[in-house]
Amino acid sequence: MMKRAAFTICANNYLAAAKVLKNSFCGQHPDIDFFIVLVDRPDAGLDYTQFEQPSLLWIDDLVQLDIAALAQRFGISELCTTVKPFVFQHLFQTYDQVVYIDPDIKVYAPMTDCWEALNQYTFVLTPHLMNPVDDGKIPSDFFTLRTGIFNLGFLGLSKGPELDPFLKWWGERLLVYGYNDWDKGMFYDQIWAMYIPVMFNNWHILKHYGYNVANWNWHERQLTEKDGQWWVNDTYPLTFFHFSSYRYSHPETLCKYNTRYSRQNRPDLSPIFDDYQGNLTAAGAVTAMASEAYYHQLHKDHQWRVKATERTLITRIKRKLIKIIDRSIKTT
Repeated sequence: MMKRAAFTICANNYLAAAKVLKNSFCGQHPDIDFFIVLVDRPDAGLDYTQFEQPSLLWIDDLVQLDIAALAQRFGISELCTTVKPFVFQHLFQTYDQVVYIDPDIKVYAPMTDCWEALNQYTFVLTPHLMNPVDDGKIPSDFFTLRTGIFNLGFLGLSKGPELDPFLKWWGERLLVYGYNDWDKGMFYDQIWAMYIPVMFNNWHILKHYGYNVANWNWHERQLTEKDGQWWVNDTYPLTFFHFSSYRYSHPETLCKYNTRYSRQNRPDLSPIFDDYQGNLTAAGAVTAMASEAYYHQLHKDHQWRVKATERTLITRIKRKLIKIIDRSIKTT
């Protein structure tokens, strides 16, 4: 029998969201292990005893990487995505099938289609969208293209000949290019997934409207609730909803950058967001979000020192130029 696991990665400030995800996933998959991997250090203000062991894991204990050194280069979001291949490698020492899920996701139904696909395929991917949209509003298919065809808020992997080469290649690329810099063609860990269908063979694109419902595909997915079960387009059970770019502190806004939809023109979305807001509150979002991520602070401190050095160098150059100009004036 296949040994299965799922995991998410976050810092302390996302711990409440990760708890909502864990509870929702385990409610639908009581026999599958779920792990929260914290890219952080313990915060005395947070209660970690609410998570039964060993469901809570610390990144420094899992991977053979210098996380502190990486934190100097990568912001906290970049760091959390850069370590993803290495967490997969760790879990595959024990499990046969492993699924990654972003912490800002809630699971509403069993991922039956995913697990069935992983019995046959090494890679299971979900596309951002399956139907075009370009009406002058954001996000459009063009806008989303720069972030990649597939959304790696979800990724299912299974043991097979292509697994190790993929994780090795992916990890090596992220250690160099794992930044969020659209101008340079970089978008966290996600952009690299576009190579999977051409570099590898045993992959499956899960074209299921109930998977990875998020602001970039609301144009093709309507929600309805029947007898306590959420449905997409009245046909597909809502498997998981991705609350990407939703801000707990601004619950009136469904997505901070989406200019197409709001609570006014998409009343079908409001109940699920209101419920999620309540879930986050009950999970301790106010306390968790106040936590200063250790590696985030380390990154900021390093960036400040770099900029201070640059400012000093610029000042020295300016002073030298002024002296040169002064001398040239005096000799004329």
